[in-house]
Amino acid sequence: MTKRILVLPGDGIGPDVTSSAVSILEAAVGGSIKMSYGDIGQSAFVKTSEYLPAETVDLAMDADAIIAGGVLDAFSDRNYRNPIRVLKKQLNLYSVVRKFFPLCRHIGIKGVDLLLINGNPDALLNVLETESLDGVDTRKFVSRMSCRKLFQKTVRLSSAMNRKKITCAHRTSMFPVLDGMFVEVFYKELAGSGFLMEDMEVDKTASELVKNPPSMDVIVSTDIYGTVLAGVAAGMVGGGYLTPVGNIGDNAGLFEPMHGPNPKMIKPGTANPTSTILSGAMALDHLGMSPEAEKIRKAVRYVYSTGAVTPDVGGTATTKEFTDSVIDTLINSK
Repeated sequence: MTKRILVLPGDGIGPDVTSSAVSILEAAVGGSIKMSYGDIGQSAFVKTSEYLPAETVDLAMDADAIIAGGVLDAFSDRNYRNPIRVLKKQLNLYSVVRKFFPLCRHIGIKGVDLLLINGNPDALLNVLETESLDGVDTRKFVSRMSCRKLFQKTVRLSSAMNRKKITCAHRTSMFPVLDGMFVEVFYKELAGSGFLMEDMEVDKTASELVKNPPSMDVIVSTDIYGTVLAGVAAGMVGGGYLTPVGNIGDNAGLFEPMHGPNPKMIKPGTANPTSTILSGAMALDHLGMSPEAEKIRKAVRYVYSTGAVTPDVGGTATTKEFTDSVIDTLINSK
């Protein structure tokens, strides 16, 4: 059965990196997927006066997976809400899934092979901030049900990837009630799962990850801690331009690069599409096409081993040259 993937190129370098990912996905799976395209972000606003047009939402609701390239925020617009975050909430994409692994021997730290899963604040949290003359009062609500869903997703993904151990990162020393509930639900939901289980304060988790990378297999955490741990892990494997991200719910999934659209930081035509390509591979995992996804990851690793990479990781290749190299590797490996 043909799977439907919606592509949201977005702004800045988004069109370049999503185009690269689409070309590689099509080379890997051919007619097994059908691509459609939607507008989002400032590029959508120019056409429709909306950052998230209703037509794009309809396309997202019908898609089996979404690949998004990132949007430029318009904070000068008082009514602005980040359209990708809005879409995640509407689709109830309650988990953020990131994979970390070095792509070659000379980039990153040996031994990192980590699956990091945290709750998606765009879908799960209710936060109320109230400002007064004395300061700001912040109230945050986390439901037991949202924690249960997150841990159930963690078990399913970890089982599919043959992971063995799951670490629950928390900060009960500071938030004994909130984080205490998180840890309590963790052990209840994973009871009888067969995984090795442990819970650990988030600062110790970060320390152990850096000190002994192989000791961390799967980490599950709340939104803030997960975001910080993701930054640490990304630095260990070469940065956000090499790290895939999936936002996954019960059925839908939105896959995006860890970096933003960054239009002013990169010379035109040289953006590194690796994060988006690997996020596309995660989309194939989500769609039940893991063998094809693994072929993409192997092809990317091979091209990195040859040094035919973009300038941000020490090469001279353009976005297109790098993409073509990955496609050639895929074709020659069939």
